[in-house]
Amino acid sequence: MKSITSRLINLTCFLVCSLSFEALAQNSIVKDEKLSEKTEHPSVLFLNIDDWNDWNSVLKGHPQAITPNLDRFASRSVIFTRAICSSPVCFSSRTSVFSGLHPSRSGAKSNPNWGKPWRSYVPDAVTLPKLFSAQGWKSVGIGKNFHNADKAEFDQYSGRGKEPKAIPKTYRNINSSGRWGVAAVPTTQMPDYISVSKGIKVLELNSDSLFLSLGIFRPHVPWVVPQEYFDRHPLESLIMPEHQANDLDDLPERFKLMAHNEAKFGPDYHHKAVAAGHDKRMVQAYLACVSFADEQVGRILDAWYASPHAENGYVVLWSDHGYQLSEKEGWSKMKPWFDSARVNLMISGPGLAKGVFCDKAVSLLDLYPTLVELLELPAPPQTLDGNSLVSLLKNPQAEWDKPVLMSSEADGIRYDVVMDNDYRMTRLATGETELYKLDNDPHEFTNLARNSAYAKVIAKLSQHLSFKHPKPDKDGWLEAEELPHQTSSDYGQRGNFHYPKDQAGASQGKVVCADLRMGEGSYIEFVVKIEHAGDYELSVAVSAEGPYSLSTAAVVDDALQADAGYPMKELLGIQKSKSGAFEIVSAGTVRFNQAGLHLLRFSSKVKKQLLQIDRMQIRKL
Repeated sequence: MKSITSRLINLTCFLVCSLSFEALAQNSIVKDEKLSEKTEHPSVLFLNIDDWNDWNSVLKGHPQAITPNLDRFASRSVIFTRAICSSPVCFSSRTSVFSGLHPSRSGAKSNPNWGKPWRSYVPDAVTLPKLFSAQGWKSVGIGKNFHNADKAEFDQYSGRGKEPKAIPKTYRNINSSGRWGVAAVPTTQMPDYISVSKGIKVLELNSDSLFLSLGIFRPHVPWVVPQEYFDRHPLESLIMPEHQANDLDDLPERFKLMAHNEAKFGPDYHHKAVAAGHDKRMVQAYLACVSFADEQVGRILDAWYASPHAENGYVVLWSDHGYQLSEKEGWSKMKPWFDSARVNLMISGPGLAKGVFCDKAVSLLDLYPTLVELLELPAPPQTLDGNSLVSLLKNPQAEWDKPVLMSSEADGIRYDVVMDNDYRMTRLATGETELYKLDNDPHEFTNLARNSAYAKVIAKLSQHLSFKHPKPDKDGWLEAEELPHQTSSDYGQRGNFHYPKDQAGASQGKVVCADLRMGEGSYIEFVVKIEHAGDYELSVAVSAEGPYSLSTAAVVDDALQADAGYPMKELLGIQKSKSGAFEIVSAGTVRFNQAGLHLLRFSSKVKKQLLQIDRMQIRKL
């Protein structure tokens, strides 16, 4: 009986939403001639949804996702089916979208980077709302758009309200990414509902050309929404994501570490969650939040199409990254796989194709240059890293061969993802690689990287990687900022991070700063390529606030090598800079027994440490 009732609720919701949306769309809307006359530039609704993966009725990532509002908006827009973020976490993705700068260039690659505000990574960038403001639009931000510090970027800003409390007996809090329960307040008191109501008022009351950037927080955790949304997804008929028992067997060991996200969840989290029945509860809660988010999307779109702003304006709907809910035994975001990287991206407006799917590889990073071309805006002072999608918006089947790049760091592992129209490849800073052909293997069950038949594909995609392993100059020097590097992220010690910094006195004016704040043993390591086995003279140019040590090990296919406790050969004992200036410290003669990739690890010997690494000299004897 409960299942039949749920289906009736779903059908009624779909029909009611369809009637209201289509009636407004066909009417185009109650026109106000005075408002229309005052709108000089096309308005833009920049609608973003937090943590929303492909679980909807458009991308069909889950067969039980109930998203009639998104489905109907798809009939008016170009839907990009192969869109990914530039980094699969909120902080990095949003900084990238609004600045137009790729994380590999800005240094904002992972969520621990929020140890510094996002503005510090793109200090001179003119953000999208600032660019629109300067050209005569009124920029309005509501809810979460940037990762904090939104107010300074908009002409008018209204933050998101406090999280609603859950009914105590329904609430579960098993970790930071596993929190769910039934809201103790009605839908009309949910923060996202209130944010959308504010957005509706902005559309109704403003005759100015608008850049309205509205953030809907759900389905971000905590997954707390009213009971009616849970009722739409009964546990007894719930379908879990497709999986294979041996899915991880063809992956290098570091990939398995990232799949399980042990730095965040601890060992064996997935199997413990399954044994406790938490896996189904979390999938249900996520789907409930998706249903709630879809209703909010419908409300703001109803208001948009009931306003004169819709007559010649544009809607850009996007989510900041994907999300995994048991795929590859993984939970949450931060991972390289398509489920974590894939985003919703739909764009509608005058002169653009409608109701058409585009299967070309694109990135959220393309949004900034797209709006610049679409609205004929002047280019910002920063060089944008994306590509304008205007040609695809007008002809979604146009020729397009522009591979996209995603860069991030998780579990102390730095990686790049390169995706073209056919394949998705991941390369770790330590060299391990995976490859999938998405049309044949949408769930990425078969890693093709070990098949020599795909060597040319890997070589082609590798041309778009953000990191390489450079050769030393004639004197053996390597600049730290040009080497792949990563910081430790052991379980219970997440929060160490690193960033580039302009620094007077550095050899090329730039250094790598490592904020090692999570206890003794925290480290930053660099991946260097040794061309020939033998003896080398090793020196490093470093400024350190406290004592540290330097050690090395050849890269091996071992997940434990990403742990602070992994045994390595110590090259320098406890060192400490005598002043704030850079010092060249000699490690003497070091023997590398084999050619290939090696780790150079700087480990803190105190609870908190700030290291600044300028360069290192590795000279063959």
